[in-house]
Amino acid sequence: MNIEQQVQAELARSVAKFPTWPTDPLHALAVLGEEFGELTKAMLQFTYEPNKKVTRMDIRAEAIQTAAMALRLAMSLPCYQYRKAPQHSQGSDNLPDDYEV
Repeated sequence: MNIEQQVQAELARSVAKFPTWPTDPLHALAVLGEEFGELTKAMLQFTYEPNKKVTRMDIRAEAIQTAAMALRLAMSLPCYQYRKAPQHSQGSDNLPDDYEV
């Protein structure tokens, strides 16, 4: 199987396992970010921590999963609800009385 076929297979597997996807674009981006984080960790460990026993195949698997999540994010672009999230002040006047800094 070539790389594109592997990404498509991973995409199908992930949709079958998790058929829903966040409607909030930032939560969707967090899913992609989590996969990218795993790819980053594998690459760093392969390069700088050979005792971790990460292989090139581990890196490839993480890259394929990251690509599949990027496709899922892109597939849902028309479905996202772009809304500002509630925000709060971080000033000391907003801290609970029992909060210790």
